Amino acid sequence: MIAEYNGREINLTESWEEADSCTELPSGEVHCYDTDADALTDPELPAQVRQETRTAGLTRETAPPDRCFADYWCLFENANYKGKIIRLTSSGKHDLSEWGFRDKVSSVYYWVGSWSLNYGTATIWDYRSGVLHDRQRELVPPHGWANFQNMDYPGGGDWNDKVDNFQIKRS
Repeated sequence: MIAEYNGREINLTESWEEADSCTELPSGEVHCYDTDADALTDPELPAQVRQETRTAGLTRETAPPDRCFADYWCLFENANYKGKIIRLTSSGKHDLSEWGFRDKVSSVYYWVGSWSLNYGTATIWDYRSGVLHDRQRELVPPHGWANFQNMDYPGGGDWNDKVDNFQIKRS
């Protein structure tokens, strides 16, 4: 995955460098940022998303997480919506190894924007090798999953740091 970061291209499979967040834009491009404030000033982020996110940031207390944007699925590196973040919006499967994020997701949030009518669902996948079947779990918004250590994994254990692919299904 090639992303724009500070005016140049970086390959997320190799390094995020100093970026703290990366956002998928409606054009399909990915932009990465040092801060979430930088992300909210990106002119390629839809105006509705920027406005609603800024307005909600002034009025909300703890949920949705401050770093999540309206009408985006937000994947966090650490539990409780902390650490590096990927913001996804397009339908389809997103191979997290291309983002340098495979087996690193510990929490997810989806914030349904007030203008969003067809937000759909998501499925998380853990691809298994050999004779074991792939594991999957559907996530139905609106809400978040703050700690994947609290999410049961088929066959035992939890989903923490096991997500290989994140699939968005828009209604």
